[in-house]
Amino acid sequence: MAGRGGEGPDAVITYIEGKRCFINQEILGITGSAAFERAPAGKRQVFAAGGSNTDVTFVGDATTLRLAINRNKQKLMCHAYDNDDGKWLVNPMFIEPLPARVSLHPCSTTAYTRADGSAGPVPDDQGRLIPDQADTVY
Repeated sequence: MAGRGGEGPDAVITYIEGKRCFINQEILGITGSAAFERAPAGKRQVFAAGGSNTDVTFVGDATTLRLAINRNKQKLMCHAYDNDDGKWLVNPMFIEPLPARVSLHPCSTTAYTRADGSAGPVPDDQGRLIPDQADTVY
């Protein structure tokens, strides 16, 4: 990740996987293409929080506690409510919390945005599809 915040010809924007890359490089000292990979558990952050679909990779890297701020962002909420490893917590927005979502989060069908912009199902870290999830914390 040459340069910061978009500087230089090889710069990586700190967005989606770029957040992981930035943390790995600037805080953990992991360089090159390895900065895009999940760091060993003993090096990763123990806690992370986010409220956007672009935070899933960064928050998911936390080893002990992951906090999702419920802004009804589909992909993030699918991972948080699925909570396959028991490390996710969900908290409503602090200011002007959103009302409960009436329908399920469509995790098994359209909550993931593919690279080409089309919608698809949300896979978990093992590649299994996350089932649709109810909005229970708002």
